[in-house]
Amino acid sequence: MAQALPALRSIGEYLKAAREDKGLTLEQASDLSGISKSHLSRLESSERQPSVAALLALSAALGVSVGTLFGESEGSGPVAISSPDEPRRESNGLYIAPCSGYSGSNVIDALRVTVGPDRPAPSPTRHPGEEWLYVLSGRLRLEFDGQAYFLEPGAAAHFNAEVPHRLGAEGAATEVLLVAAKPHRNLHQIH
Repeated sequence: MAQALPALRSIGEYLKAAREDKGLTLEQASDLSGISKSHLSRLESSERQPSVAALLALSAALGVSVGTLFGESEGSGPVAISSPDEPRRESNGLYIAPCSGYSGSNVIDALRVTVGPDRPAPSPTRHPGEEWLYVLSGRLRLEFDGQAYFLEPGAAAHFNAEVPHRLGAEGAATEVLLVAAKPHRNLHQIH
């Protein structure tokens, strides 16, 4: 007899579990991430889906990888290997596969992101740290501080993620490797 698979948990459930594992209140996580307490509550209850910027800010605030917020267990070895067919999670119109997170990693998050051509343009966002983007396929529209840049496959962009920015696809689905460097936070100072 086949064993029943466990129910797929939502990003919100993993986010709440990561916050509680760190012993943080909603207010403390809000202060650390810069995300309002009410918005954080809606993310945890899955009433809203987090943007990439929110995922990056929350992973930095909680000291976990974005993959942890997607339900992946923290890396157990010194090398994290991601295959090209890693499952993707939909969040805010993007399809995301985390591809980083060796044991003890807390400085960068690498994500493989697919931006659909019909994705409604979100409001520009910002978060602490830096981003580096590399276009794998399609044509990426990067709006940075009110100016649009168009990147073809093989092109890369590196920028201060604290400046308002957003991503879009031009014409067809666009696949991007996104690497975000997080500012270092000491969670021990909160308690």
